[in-house]
Amino acid sequence: MGKPVFTTKSTTIHRIDYNDKEKSMEIEFRSGNVYRYYDIPARLWKVFQLYIECEGSPGSFFNEYIKGQFTSEKIKDVNAEED
Repeated sequence: MGKPVFTTKSTTIHRIDYNDKEKSMEIEFRSGNVYRYYDIPARLWKVFQLYIECEGSPGSFFNEYIKGQFTSEKIKDVNAEED
């Protein structure tokens, strides 16, 4: 993974990390759940970073360009850990 990006103003997303070699993105939500998204183009990751740096809403970007568009898996489920 590269250098993670932490969001401070997002109420939904806490951390985003992109792996150039695997073209995968890990997103840690404020809930503590972590998802990995596959086949994310490097260009989309760069746009996402710029969007966050320009005070855009990471949650809005995620909902429009990533959620439901790419294969994903939950890699950390905080509810499962409590059981």
